[in-house]
Amino acid sequence: KAALSALDGVLAAEKEAGISAGRVRLTVMWSFGMRTSIDGQVNGPGTFGFQDMVAGIADPQIAHYTPRSTQADLQQAFLTRWVHGLNTQAPWSFVDEMISKNYARFLPVPWFIGEYGGLGQPATVIQSDLQAMQMRASEGTG
Repeated sequence: KAALSALDGVLAAEKEAGISAGRVRLTVMWSFGMRTSIDGQVNGPGTFGFQDMVAGIADPQIAHYTPRSTQADLQQAFLTRWVHGLNTQAPWSFVDEMISKNYARFLPVPWFIGEYGGLGQPATVIQSDLQAMQMRASEGTG
């Protein structure tokens, strides 16, 4: 509900101020914890939140939310301005495996890691993770 309200609030403020969207992307960060999406369709680390947004945009009432913006405006902003995001302390190889294997369902909306923590990992592992993340991001496949 909070994520839908935030998106809706930005859209309403832009409309009220008479400004166009520009190139600014919008996001919220989801936990990498194991949870089930609001509609019960996805169970997994991080992706539950991605699906929460998909379900909430399709039907805001699933989150008990009534938007100020039109359904069409919410959907357009989601498809053109939204970026799925998650925070994680897990190693990149695990994150990549867990997200990438089922991400096609969320395209064309991209995703990113907002906070990465290589807790207890040596600098060489963290450096390797960051380089692998950059390579994956350069592919442009989500």
